[in-house]
Amino acid sequence: MNIPKVIKAVQKYNQPQIDDVRGETKRLLDEFDLSRKIKPGQRIAITCGSRGVWGLVDVVAQTVEEVKRVGGIPFLIPAMGSHGGATAEGQREMLLSLGYTEEAVKAPIISSMETVKIGETELGTPVYVDKNAYEADGVIVINRIKKHTEQENKTESGLLKMMTIGLGKRTMAAYVHSYGVWGLMNIIPANGKFVANCPEMNVICGIALLENARDRVGYLEVVDNKDIPEREVELFKMANDMYPFLPFQVCDMLVIKRGGKNISGTGMDCNMIGRFGVWGLQEPEKFYASGCETLGQPYPLIEIIALLDLTDISHGNAIGMGQADIITKRYFNKIDYKVTYTNGKTTTFLDKIKTPFVAETDKDAVEVGLSCLNGLMALEGKKTEDNVKFCVIDSTLHEGQFLVSKGLYEELKERDDIEFIGDFRPLTFDEAGTLLDNPISH
Repeated sequence: MNIPKVIKAVQKYNQPQIDDVRGETKRLLDEFDLSRKIKPGQRIAITCGSRGVWGLVDVVAQTVEEVKRVGGIPFLIPAMGSHGGATAEGQREMLLSLGYTEEAVKAPIISSMETVKIGETELGTPVYVDKNAYEADGVIVINRIKKHTEQENKTESGLLKMMTIGLGKRTMAAYVHSYGVWGLMNIIPANGKFVANCPEMNVICGIALLENARDRVGYLEVVDNKDIPEREVELFKMANDMYPFLPFQVCDMLVIKRGGKNISGTGMDCNMIGRFGVWGLQEPEKFYASGCETLGQPYPLIEIIALLDLTDISHGNAIGMGQADIITKRYFNKIDYKVTYTNGKTTTFLDKIKTPFVAETDKDAVEVGLSCLNGLMALEGKKTEDNVKFCVIDSTLHEGQFLVSKGLYEELKERDDIEFIGDFRPLTFDEAGTLLDNPISH
């Protein structure tokens, strides 16, 4: 079939948003009163992860300022498990590429992969932490609270994960992932709780950031160290309520313009696309293949996913490409297999690092995908240019903006929270076959 014409769809969200992130961070830390826990001259480690979260650099920068205000000496530590190629320099470079420069945050980065064992949990699991964090006089843990890409639990990605895998470097990343999904669901809460309450670590507080559906800061909270394990469960519920699921349950082909580590730990948010690459986790395709009902499941059923580009900030880490069916030559040429395989082996989820079909150009990727559609015939019949459900998003940080075909338009036009802009028009490609259209406009 020909590439279908598309129309822009915008999803309207009624959710909170913090525009003055630095101001709100200052207000919350003033209320918390850091002077209760930080004495003049004490060295304070502040954690920074590998995600490109909007507003997070501002949270870190203001935290640095507030630590200095009470006489502390702040420094940043990469807290990202095995990311950055599991090297100290790689992790430092990743933070710099995300904007954590000394000019921006007014504090140096001290990066090391060396860890120290500080004890064992009630599960009998060892607890290793970054040596520089251990030797500091105190630690402030900062992270986004969000659904994780490889598990379903009462708390998934947040402060507890940062204290377990982030601070634990490759040592704890490899250990936790060696237990698969069970490790993610059980070791992270246990080890995180241990670190939060360990006197030798002196975790001062956690700063939790919750994103709204437009990938902006919807909520911030400073949590006392002893309250982190219980409070994170409630914060996770709040984060789930603001999670921006795609506005459809069935899609023939999804085109994602870019993926990468700054967007999601697996390049594309697995919860968004309904593909996890984790043995034992339920996926819509498995329900469909077994004859079970797919509609009503929390994740969409998508037959073909084309991933067009890898972000430069990923530094060649293409983990998650295995959840796509097609990538482009441009994407392929950016892959650093050593870095990708290091991350993949650490997670133990090898499906995530399998190389998909490589198309020469973006246009070829779209045409190949459309030519291979047949899996959903049993559910919706044979697809044509007029009824194919086709969608383009910038990334899984889609901000509620999509390009959709007539097939999806007919479904979405019944929704009160979807607005359509303009008319149907062909996708535009340059002479090299690169897709020029981007659904996101600011």
